[in-house]
Amino acid sequence: MKKNYIIITISLIFTAVLALSSCRSLPEIPTDLTQAQLIQKGQNAFSAGDYKLAEHYYQTSIQRYGNNTENYIESKYELGHLYIKTKDYDKAQEAFEEILELYEYAAIGDLPASYKKLAEIGMSKIPAKKEAQK
Repeated sequence: MKKNYIIITISLIFTAVLALSSCRSLPEIPTDLTQAQLIQKGQNAFSAGDYKLAEHYYQTSIQRYGNNTENYIESKYELGHLYIKTKDYDKAQEAFEEILELYEYAAIGDLPASYKKLAEIGMSKIPAKKEAQK
């Protein structure tokens, strides 16, 4: 009986530790960071494999600097790229389609052409629905 109690206690402690570690809060991002700094920190987190933190930086970039279309597109592209990496293809498709839609309504030369091409490349990396379900 005592052995079962010890095993149950250890299991509960282990489960609690796992639950707490997976719920770690994201850091508060200083308000004085520029859009370029937020993107760079997001890219650093992405390279380190911390995708939740990278997403946090990219979303913050959109919240703070998204009123500038070029900044918005750059941040959205980074999110799309992150979603491809994490195989969240629906979110990736949504991000890339939004970018491409912005280019449809922009005058030629108003937006950097590179992100249109990068969004098209990103879209090509999204598996077809039938293939993704297999």
